[in-house]
Amino acid sequence: MKRLVRLLPPWIRSVGRTCLHSWQHVYDLSRGEWRNLRGGDIRGFWRAARHRAMGAKWYREGGEKTLRFNYPLTCQSTVFDIGGYRGYFVREIVARYDPHVYVFEPVPEFFEQLVKEFGANPKAKMYNYGLSDGDSISQMLLAGESSTIYMAGEMQATVQLRDIQTVVQELGITRIDLIKINIEGGEYKLLRRMLATGLVSICRDIQVQFHRFYPNSGRLRSEIRSALQETHFITYDYPFVWENWRKRVRL
Repeated sequence: MKRLVRLLPPWIRSVGRTCLHSWQHVYDLSRGEWRNLRGGDIRGFWRAARHRAMGAKWYREGGEKTLRFNYPLTCQSTVFDIGGYRGYFVREIVARYDPHVYVFEPVPEFFEQLVKEFGANPKAKMYNYGLSDGDSISQMLLAGESSTIYMAGEMQATVQLRDIQTVVQELGITRIDLIKINIEGGEYKLLRRMLATGLVSICRDIQVQFHRFYPNSGRLRSEIRSALQETHFITYDYPFVWENWRKRVRL
């Protein structure tokens, strides 16, 4: 089939891809936004539609290939990857900059994969727990990259969470050049803890994905962003997709 497709004229392949993407969009819409409409949740419909549009804008403008990885890092930099999953982010960061990386992943399956791929790298440290506002043992819904402790489901795993302030002190970290946070709702408690303890002040760049399903997500995101403005400024902002905050230079 692939060989047959390559024989087609470029304009036909382009039209085909466009039709396929359009069909996929309609299919996704029917599963998500239309479900909200049938249930009478008009606000949910518009929130989902806006989120999908923002995600499309992120990919259309090349954010996944450029913004997420273009940082002033060197081989001496320190990077925290909170929510390592299957290593996509740390893989690209290591390939580009070869920094010291600390990867936190509480799901055993994903952690084992990270160790298998990066364990031989002396500058990569993997930890089988997540970071939060305190120490706890939680049940996590296993749903691939959307695994979270804030939803219920059949596939569950027991995971460990630790207080980020305690962990940073134990590791002797005094500067984090880039901290990436993608922890499916856990970002709200984590960032509030970082703000309360002053840990944000040792972070040069804070890349975070906020999630809408968390209760009062809009208000909490606004409060966190307002507090971050005291020490950082926004460098890119795709609401509830990805955003980055860079530390202000004090003159």
